Amino acid sequence: MPRAWQGLGVTAGAVLAAYAVSPYLALWDIDRALHGNNASRLAPHVDWSSLSHCLKEQFTPAAPADDDLPGFGSSFAGQVVSNAIDTHLTPATLMTTAHQVMPHDVSTSGWLGVWHGVHAHFVSAGKFEASLDQPGQTPFVLHMKFEHWGWKITRFEMPAPAHAA
Repeated sequence: MPRAWQGLGVTAGAVLAAYAVSPYLALWDIDRALHGNNASRLAPHVDWSSLSHCLKEQFTPAAPADDDLPGFGSSFAGQVVSNAIDTHLTPATLMTTAHQVMPHDVSTSGWLGVWHGVHAHFVSAGKFEASLDQPGQTPFVLHMKFEHWGWKITRFEMPAPAHAA
């Protein structure tokens, strides 16, 4: 009986170790897809509906707070942004955006250069966050969620000019 418990403990430890390493492997695969310009390799790592919803929240203009009924202009602009995201969010456009966001000196210096500025950690048991430092800007933050036995990108935060402290 004690041998069965040992086997169970080793198995549980191996499963936990594999789970702890899995988001880093997913980040490595995403990095390889970006450097190889391989949109089909990137696509399985993205939760398209969550990412689409996140982008709509980030880029849809907010209605004025003092207006009970938003004007036609802001409503129309919101619909245009939403439609553009729905029709143009593809693995290829995501790849193009990623290439524009990555610092040029990092993207050409190999994987060690990229990983030097990455800070990654678990936010909760099923959520993971990685941020990539951007010179003179806030970091690019990538949010991932464990779903369907893999890590999927659910949203990202674009870099913005850093404010002087």
